[in-house]
Amino acid sequence: MPTLAEQIFPRRKLLLMLAETALFTGVMFIGTSVPPLSSAHFLFFEPDARWYRGLATAFTIAVICQAALSYNDLYDWKISQNRAELPNRLVHSLGYALVMLACLVLALPSLFFFPGLVNVTTETWTLIVLLGVAFALVYVFRNAFHFFFYKWRFGERVVVLGSDAGAIELARMVHESPLAGFEVMGLVAEKPTPLSPPDASAHTRVIGNVSDLRALCDREGIARVVVSLAERRGQVPVEQLLDCRMSGVQVEEREAMFERLTGKIAVESMRPSYLIFGRGFARDPMTLALKRVMDIVVSLVGLLLAIPICVLATIAIKATSRGPLFFTQERVGQDGKPFKLVKFRTMCADAEKQTGPVWAQKNDARVTRVGRLLRLTRIDEIPQFLNILAGQMSFVGPRPERPHFVEQLKAQIPFYPLRHTIKPGLTGWAQVRHPYGASVEDAMEKLRYDLYYIKNVSLLFDLNIILRTTGVILLGKGAR
Repeated sequence: MPTLAEQIFPRRKLLLMLAETALFTGVMFIGTSVPPLSSAHFLFFEPDARWYRGLATAFTIAVICQAALSYNDLYDWKISQNRAELPNRLVHSLGYALVMLACLVLALPSLFFFPGLVNVTTETWTLIVLLGVAFALVYVFRNAFHFFFYKWRFGERVVVLGSDAGAIELARMVHESPLAGFEVMGLVAEKPTPLSPPDASAHTRVIGNVSDLRALCDREGIARVVVSLAERRGQVPVEQLLDCRMSGVQVEEREAMFERLTGKIAVESMRPSYLIFGRGFARDPMTLALKRVMDIVVSLVGLLLAIPICVLATIAIKATSRGPLFFTQERVGQDGKPFKLVKFRTMCADAEKQTGPVWAQKNDARVTRVGRLLRLTRIDEIPQFLNILAGQMSFVGPRPERPHFVEQLKAQIPFYPLRHTIKPGLTGWAQVRHPYGASVEDAMEKLRYDLYYIKNVSLLFDLNIILRTTGVILLGKGAR
């Protein structure tokens, strides 16, 4: 779906990544193929098998460099726009890239081949020099990219129909998400309202009234109208919106734009009709079958690779605390059916004997010293591969909750039971987008992400979540 694709890879972010891929690939391939850094005779303008192999090597290095940039949050707009911080993060990224490349060159020297170099292993200084040049060019390119797109405001022009607090908040979100490729021009009031002064902020500026919406779109080159009306019964200007739509202007509800910008669904303001008549929430049999195959393969491979880690975890748990090795707990699965979730035990035995079910807290005193490490590294979750193989869970999906808390949350949060319409997961969209939380407010926020995942479930989305989960584990984020 367009909303999903644009959320995972916003337009300008995708353009930035593709451009930097070309930059890294070009610098590494051309730099090693022509003097003064080439050491072997190579006809650059006569492609052959060696030419394509060298290009593939340069592309591999480009991917590694972009992984280093991503690790340093340089594809996060709010961080990368800080020009004072950009050079520092680029230097750190260069360091990470050099370490990763050095390890790969030592471990798999045959993986790297450049037709313009006699021996890559003995000429790694050439790669170091070229990487330094490439990152310097990235610094220049980033400044030019931001100046071009954000100084001159090249983007799809958007107006928000509505002038209440909700409309202003939505306009602010569009304004503060430039990587999405939208430029908010202002608000269109649903009732006769005085226009705002020209120097008012774009996300609070009233630039017209609904009666002249079509003329405003023509005059300002508006490409999209986002309808954000608090009260729609009898208030939606159908004639004006239809006129805009027939003239080629896109018209969409605020919920669609909210999803595109945030990757979650606004549960608290959502109407049932949006779920009933909106796109998404499909259950394609082929997608579900492939998802199950992926679950089985990933679980078997994961268990096989984790055997040494599980042995060490077993020894550590048994040597440092009394109690069983595994911890089983009832959780709510698909269609509300209960099942027993399996983990390595990380708390002292009978941790809830006196208190009953309680939310996990930061620096929880019930967690053992070894358990704290197991939680931080997510090693305690490995036994859940057995739940996945048993068909009780999927690798990706909403995290399963305990029945005690489910009953509480169903009474307090609208649409909460909808998260049980698919299998729960070992990891999920909420886990990679929201820090660990243990409260009703956190459950509400996670539900926003869970419903977005359920609406847009696909193999591409699962792959994206798995890659993000790897980053979360490496950085030790969100564990308690």
